[in-house]
Amino acid sequence: MTDIWIIGAGRFGKKAVHAMKHRHPHAALTVVDICPQACDAIAGPVITTICMDGIAYLHRFLKDDTTPDWIVPVIPIHMAFEWMRLKLSPAYRVEPVEIPEMVRTSLPNVYPGRPGEIFTSVASFICPENCPEPSAICTYTRNPRTQILHQTIQSLSCPPFVVVSLQSRQLAPGIGGIRPSCLWKALRTVQMSRFPVLLSTACKCHGVVQAFTAIPSGADSTSLMDLSY
Repeated sequence: MTDIWIIGAGRFGKKAVHAMKHRHPHAALTVVDICPQACDAIAGPVITTICMDGIAYLHRFLKDDTTPDWIVPVIPIHMAFEWMRLKLSPAYRVEPVEIPEMVRTSLPNVYPGRPGEIFTSVASFICPENCPEPSAICTYTRNPRTQILHQTIQSLSCPPFVVVSLQSRQLAPGIGGIRPSCLWKALRTVQMSRFPVLLSTACKCHGVVQAFTAIPSGADSTSLMDLSY
């Protein structure tokens, strides 16, 4: 692991920098945040700070052939969806749609976010910030784990929606990262589909799901399937 991009320099961005320096001391860290004060507060040896919007940075500089090893999103939005929205524009009109009821009832502890977005968690409590995310048991309750959330989301069947699931992999306790290749694969899946999409980013315990359509610009949206649920 030689190159890590951390998107966000707030409280959890600082935590991610500290964890990556401890766990991967030889990695080059790039931290992106739109706030100059946040960037100044996090600057240090082996850290490159970029003062610009994180999604705009990914849109401009994340390439399919030359990418970092990991991207660590620590911003209060669904990074994968917002990046995909920019990459699809202007060739596609990206429009949030309502999350199907069967998705809401199939996932644990669901609560709403922005239009077409829900958050879900296997925990009904506040998890320890440094949870090592064991596969067999819950760190907090010590009870056997009943499900792996990213697998639960991936296994959803909700025609006509196409399920596109990104796994957040733990790079250090409480810090999750996404492989850039997974982002590009997800983007290509959406580009090839004419059906509505359920895009998720999830670890073993927590996740976010966004429902949307990506309609080619100039296409007659009335020719698509009825999305009233």
